[in-house]
Amino acid sequence: MTGEEFIARAIATGSLFGSGVGSSLEELDHVIPLSHVDDVTGRRDSRTLRRDYGLFEVTCSGAPNWKCQGFSLEIHRLLHLPELRSEVADRLGIRFEPITSWTDVQRAHERISRSGTLEVLDESPGSRLFQERLTGVTVHVVLIFVMGRQVSMGGL
Repeated sequence: MTGEEFIARAIATGSLFGSGVGSSLEELDHVIPLSHVDDVTGRRDSRTLRRDYGLFEVTCSGAPNWKCQGFSLEIHRLLHLPELRSEVADRLGIRFEPITSWTDVQRAHERISRSGTLEVLDESPGSRLFQERLTGVTVHVVLIFVMGRQVSMGGL
């Protein structure tokens, strides 16, 4: 699968590999075979676990039976971390280029049956904010320049 297809599928389904909001940490461990770093913050009943997989971060609450509250794709990290691209390709079978074009993600999203409309919520000179109507997923697209050429990168 290409990186664009992976991102488009996450937007269209609101999930990562079939797991998402409400999934247990054990379920996530079963479907995401990537190395990760855990960061637990807060006190007693209001602790939060942020699990950073490099390509994405998952936020959980409800210790000790952690449940996913949301996730974010960190596509911008792929630009400078070829080892992360390699790990994602080897362990997940997803082939990312160093830069993922938002236009390519939009095209891949349109090819998914039953995907919702990507509605523009906000625009500024350097970024755009979209929301997928059916899943409620919010996508923040940042415009960057690479070798003098404008490129847009998305992240949820």
